[in-house]
Amino acid sequence: MGEFDLIDSCFAGKGGKPRAFTLLGIGDDASIHQPAAGMELVVSTDASLAGVHWPMDLPVAIAAGRAVCSALSDLAAMGAEPLSCWLNVMAEDTDAVEQMGLGATAALLRHDVELVGGDTTRSPCNALAVTVAGQLPAGSAMRRDAALADDDVWLCGRVGFHASGLQQWLTGEKDGCFVVEFTHIEPLLRQGVMLREQGVRCCMDISDGLLQDAEHLARASGVGMDIELSLLPDWSQLVAELGEAKALQNAAHGGEDYALLFTAPAGKTLDQACRIGRCRSQPGVALRLHGDLITVEKSGYDHFK
Repeated sequence: MGEFDLIDSCFAGKGGKPRAFTLLGIGDDASIHQPAAGMELVVSTDASLAGVHWPMDLPVAIAAGRAVCSALSDLAAMGAEPLSCWLNVMAEDTDAVEQMGLGATAALLRHDVELVGGDTTRSPCNALAVTVAGQLPAGSAMRRDAALADDDVWLCGRVGFHASGLQQWLTGEKDGCFVVEFTHIEPLLRQGVMLREQGVRCCMDISDGLLQDAEHLARASGVGMDIELSLLPDWSQLVAELGEAKALQNAAHGGEDYALLFTAPAGKTLDQACRIGRCRSQPGVALRLHGDLITVEKSGYDHFK
């Protein structure tokens, strides 16, 4: 099967339903889009490479679905409604193209995101580049730089479970209790929109580890944070399965959980989230366990360290 037959077979007409946002979609030199009146366009892009972002023995269909969901999580962090996706597939052979197409378009269909363009090319190793677009009412985006001293710190979703699943996969425990947390990540799109509609203005997703991403958010906002790890969702389950030391490491530094870390004025009540700490005027992020200040060795993920 040639390149253009592959595109027609694997990608054309796949994914979510066509949107009014798209004036011209897949099949031309470029796509054309028109955001609705009063809406702002939110765009994010992500790259995913075999051996770097996923283990070499992970089926590429699963890897492609993970790559799409990782990109969509950035839209969730902004509170955007997802609309469209551009998918660039770099594959070792036609079978890999077909499998990545299956995994990617299944994720797009699950979240009702239209596939409007992309590219395919042969590559020495399998990789994907995913660009996604969404929209939200003008001026309403949740950003990293909007936290204030004395805001409460909240978490929607769980941390530490993805890293635990990856560790089980890498050690051959393919049926381990956490593996599904690694193989099938899901962006919290509905929750992101809900938080924005409830007035949250500061948020980011956890992709590089709770501590590292909390430091990113705090630095962008010019505040510090105190975070109490015992308040994390399902913390007792993580400790019961891993022991306290490993649970601390995975929760603080594991990464790729795609939970939503956000702040809100003190005393505000929010659904489907846990209050885990407080912002303060002094810079830096402090981790506590049952009130005691702790240090958890190992930094979050950095591609160039």
